[in-house]
Amino acid sequence: MKLSTKYLMNIITSLLFFPIAFFLVNFIYFITLTYIIDDQSITHYEPEQLEKRWKSDVANLKGKTNEEILSSFSGMKRYKDSDIIWMNDEGKVLYSTSAGYPEGKTDLTVTDVFNMMRRDNKNYFLLQVYLKGKEDSGYAILETPRSLIGTEWAFLREKYTHLWFTIVIGVFLLFVFNSWRFFSKLQKRLINLEKHMKTQGDDGIPQPLGIKRNDELGQVEYSFNHMVEELRTSRRKEREEAEIRKKLIADLSHDLRTPLTVIRGHTFSLKDEDISEKGSHSLQVINDKIAFIGDLIDNLSSYSLLAAGRLPLHKERTDVLRVIRSSLAGWYPIFEKEQFDVDIDLKQPIEWDIDETWLKRILDNLFQNILRHAYSGKYVSVKTKMSGGRPVLQIKDRGPGFDAVSGKKGAGIGLSIIEMMLKQMDLHSKISSDSDGTIFMIYKN
Repeated sequence: MKLSTKYLMNIITSLLFFPIAFFLVNFIYFITLTYIIDDQSITHYEPEQLEKRWKSDVANLKGKTNEEILSSFSGMKRYKDSDIIWMNDEGKVLYSTSAGYPEGKTDLTVTDVFNMMRRDNKNYFLLQVYLKGKEDSGYAILETPRSLIGTEWAFLREKYTHLWFTIVIGVFLLFVFNSWRFFSKLQKRLINLEKHMKTQGDDGIPQPLGIKRNDELGQVEYSFNHMVEELRTSRRKEREEAEIRKKLIADLSHDLRTPLTVIRGHTFSLKDEDISEKGSHSLQVINDKIAFIGDLIDNLSSYSLLAAGRLPLHKERTDVLRVIRSSLAGWYPIFEKEQFDVDIDLKQPIEWDIDETWLKRILDNLFQNILRHAYSGKYVSVKTKMSGGRPVLQIKDRGPGFDAVSGKKGAGIGLSIIEMMLKQMDLHSKISSDSDGTIFMIYKN
C-alpha cells in the first residue's frame, strides 16, 4: 500500500475517530455494566416497582386488627432502608420508624402531615396509601431516601464512571499509538536511508539498500540503489579511462623523447657549422621549442602521477627560506643573463610541514613561467611577509598578465600541477593578474 494511501486513511480515521469512538465506548460500557458486572453491593429502589410493591403490601393489610398490622409492619424487612409511618384519621401516629414522626404523637392534623411530606420530598421519596383496618384507618406512609431511588443502570453508571473514562482514554491512546507507529516506521526507514547515504564502502560509494515495500519511499530507495549502481559504473569507467590516459601519456612521453633527443643532438652539431645569422636564429628557435616540448612532457607525466596519487609525498617541518634560497641560487644566473631586475626580500621566517622536493618543483614552475610568459617585464620579486596574521610567500612579475595573448602560452598544466601539489601539502594560493603584472602568493591557514 502506498504511503499516501496510508496517510489518507489516517486522516479519515482521525476525522471519524471521535464519533465512532464515543459510540463504541458507550456500547462497551453498557455491555460491561449490564452483562459482565454483577455488583450485589448496590442498594437501590426503582420508583415504579417500589410504589407497586408498597401498594400491594398495604392492600394485604386491609381489614386486619391493629396488632396484626403493626406486626406486619415490623416484619417488612424489604423496606429496611426506608421508614414506615402509619397514622390514623385523628392524627395519632400508630406506628413509626422515623424520628420525624414519633410513635404515639397525637397532635398532628392531615394538613400537618402533608406539609411535612412536602418539606421532606426534596430528600425523600414518599409514598402514601390509605389503609383501612378493622380498628383504625389512616395513611400508611413509606419514606425512602432519594439517594437510593433509581434504576440499577443509573447506580452502576455512577459507581463505575471511572471505567468509562478508562475506556475512552484507552481508545484514544490506541489511536495515538497507531499514528505514532505509522510515523515511527516511516522515520526509521528515512533514518536507515540517511545512514546508508553517509556510510561508504571500500570504494567510497554507499552500499545498496534492501527494498521491502513498493511504496513512495520504496521508489526513493530504488532510485538510491540505481544511483549507487550508476556511481559504481561511472567510477569503474573513470578508472579505466584514467588507466588508458596514464598509459597514453607514458607511451607518448617515451615516443616523443626519442625523436626530441635526436633532434637536440643534431641542433647541437649544427652549432659548430658555418651557417648564416638567419640560420643561427632559426636554430635557437628550434632549441627553445625542443626545451618547451620537453618541459611539457615532464609536466604531463607529473600531472598524471599527481592525479593518481602516485607521486611520493614526504612532509616534514621545513625552513622555507632555505628552500627558496636554494632554488634562487639556480635561477639567479639565468635571470641575470636575461637582464631581469631581481628583487629578493626574505626577512620574514617561515616554517611549514611540506615536502622540500615538491616546493622546489613549484618554485621552478613559477620561475619558468615568469621567464617564458613575463619576459617583457624584465622583473621578478620574491618576498616573505606577514599578511592577515600569517606568513606569506609572494612571487611577483611585471609581465602582460594572464589575459595577454602569447605565442608561448600553454594549456595551463604547470599551474594545475602547482595547485595540486599545494593542496596535497595543505597549502593555499592566491593569484592576482592584470596588465601591470602577476602576483602569486602561497600561504597556510
